[in-house]
Amino acid sequence: MTDEDFLRTLREAFSIEADEHLQAITSGVLELEKSPSAARKREIVETIFRDAHSLKGAARAVSRGDIESVCQALESVFSQWKEKDTPIVAETFDLLNRAIDLLTGLLPLQEAATGLDERAEIAALVRQLGGGPVPARPVPPPQIPRAAPPVPEPEAPAGPEAEAPHIAETVRIPMAKMDSLLRRAEEMIAVKLTASRTVTEMQTLSGMLEAWRKEWGKVRDLTRTNLAVQSPEALAKLATFFDWNQGYMRSIEKRVTAFASTAEHDERGVASLIDALLEDAKRLVMLPFSTLFDIFPKLVRDLARAQEKEITLHLHGREVEIDKRILQEMKDPLIHLVRNAIDHGIEKPAVRAAAGRRAAASLTLAVAQLDGSKVEIRVTDDGAGIDVEKVKSSAVRSGTLSAEDARALPDPAALALIFDSGISTSPIITEISGRGLGMAIVREKVDKLGGQIATETALGKGTTFRIVLPVTLATFKGVLISAGGQSFVIPTARIERIKRCRRDEIRTVENRETILFEGQAIALARLDEVLGLPPRPAAGEFIEVVVLGSVERRIGFAVDAVLSEHEVLVKIIGKPLLRVRNVAGATILASGTPAVILNTADLLKSAVRAASAPRGPRAVTAETTARAREILVADDSVTSRMLLKNILESAGYHVTTATDGVDALTTLKVRDFDLLVSDVEMPRMDGFELTTKVRADKKLGELPVILVTALGSREHRERGIDVGASAYIVKGNFDQSDLLDVLRKLL
Repeated sequence: MTDEDFLRTLREAFSIEADEHLQAITSGVLELEKSPSAARKREIVETIFRDAHSLKGAARAVSRGDIESVCQALESVFSQWKEKDTPIVAETFDLLNRAIDLLTGLLPLQEAATGLDERAEIAALVRQLGGGPVPARPVPPPQIPRAAPPVPEPEAPAGPEAEAPHIAETVRIPMAKMDSLLRRAEEMIAVKLTASRTVTEMQTLSGMLEAWRKEWGKVRDLTRTNLAVQSPEALAKLATFFDWNQGYMRSIEKRVTAFASTAEHDERGVASLIDALLEDAKRLVMLPFSTLFDIFPKLVRDLARAQEKEITLHLHGREVEIDKRILQEMKDPLIHLVRNAIDHGIEKPAVRAAAGRRAAASLTLAVAQLDGSKVEIRVTDDGAGIDVEKVKSSAVRSGTLSAEDARALPDPAALALIFDSGISTSPIITEISGRGLGMAIVREKVDKLGGQIATETALGKGTTFRIVLPVTLATFKGVLISAGGQSFVIPTARIERIKRCRRDEIRTVENRETILFEGQAIALARLDEVLGLPPRPAAGEFIEVVVLGSVERRIGFAVDAVLSEHEVLVKIIGKPLLRVRNVAGATILASGTPAVILNTADLLKSAVRAASAPRGPRAVTAETTARAREILVADDSVTSRMLLKNILESAGYHVTTATDGVDALTTLKVRDFDLLVSDVEMPRMDGFELTTKVRADKKLGELPVILVTALGSREHRERGIDVGASAYIVKGNFDQSDLLDVLRKLL
């Protein structure tokens, strides 16, 4: 092993250890902020002091002086707390959380040294914490004594296959799980012996049949002639054979019957052992939800403080285990749901108090095991709830629904619209929320994992998101169907119903085929057509229909046949087919032939797309629409005006500029524009006043307004909402793709 290999291995081990120490420090600091009892406080301080000390030593071992210096400063603070039992002020907790955030950013270990900006931030933070100086340069990597110089290794060829080294993913496995798996593996020795016995028995039977074939060969010719003309010796020979044959075949029959019974018994035993072994193997990659929940206390604390809200976080079901891959995939959706609850759902203390409710809101993440194969996650807040009418209005503005359809839409179906891209009830778009993408991403992730999501809400009482997920991704129950002459698998959990319909029950409504399901007409699609397969001629008076979806949107898919339901082992499809529309994976059937596992969420979208595809002239594209749009940019800075004008014109918009609010308002009154982009700090009339006057004007009242400014404080954002801005973008976080995304949403 070379020095570089050793250092890389050392850093991999350090990353795992550092994550654990840092999480322990984070949890301890958050618990101290809640003012525990004196005894508990001493216990927490002792624990986080030891973790800071251990992390400091580990950082020194891998030559990370930057991490070491921050840990040294933390250790000094915790040491003072141990010696003096003094009250801890809120500013100290803010400083400690800054240090934790900084360490979190430093932990993805890189080969390069810490940059100058990071070193300056570390130095300032260490001084505030009362620590020592930051090392001027990283400590040289540890040297490994060698008996002889290593043989040079050939260089890897450059090209697309050469990838940068990365930290290996690992999991810690409790010994109880390993012991159970070892016992199962030892029990497989019995399966090995059983297989050997089966082979011996089959060889014996094969030998007996070979002996019978030889005896039959001796008398076979005698049976081909008329027995009446056979000699007495030949007839005696035949009689002897038939007597022997009767007993011999009875012996084979008994042996085969006994062997079949033994094989059936062995099959049950082997199936039981394999199922148990598979279950234990699955548990090796299962982690408790506590590994994901540990990030939420600090996340909620930071967001609540930033928005001046009081929130009590409750975590339940930390011990429930689930496949590590599912846990990783659900991290971002759960973070979004929590951020959404804090940003949109939970009100400020004064608003809650005025409504006669507790100033401190409650936010709960709860996990429960539904059965051996499913878990349920609930994200609940006792905030303002979701206004269904606002959801409908947003859907109308985005073009998802017509005003007439929105009025006729029942509340449960309207509530489901929050999962459509572009639907948001936020009054303003910021870098945190309001784009209408987050909930769509949550739904997409849940669908990808084979789960389901539902929403319950009540105005003034709160909202609950209920997510049901499989425990593991390895196997699931699936229904085998055929369509277009090919076999496919649909996850059983995604099927509402399988029904048989008479062909004369199919009705055509608005040029679409429909069938009756639970008293309602639902769309009928041909699965082979949706998948782009050549249609097969219809036969018989009945059709098999697989109903997919939920209460909000159900679609029936006509298939050639529904064959069977069985356990499906998922085979991951590699490159370049990682993401193929309508395909979730593949499996091998009992016959040995492969079958595609269908993605039901994609199928529903594909069916809708196929039904609504234009059949007339080519539709106007987004690009041609963008070229017809007129944008007014108001900014007193020549540089900012030129930058915005260049970005927007490159995207195909027609841009006019104004030097301040008065100039912009005058221009708006003499020309028609589709959207206004304005700075806030401008002479004569600032962006807030300009937006107020635009909203007060009957002609301009509906004009979308985007405020692009360096003012990023909470007070300025709230004022932007109050004056009626459609979006608020902070220049410090400016990204031209964000601006263009917002424009596409508003236009």
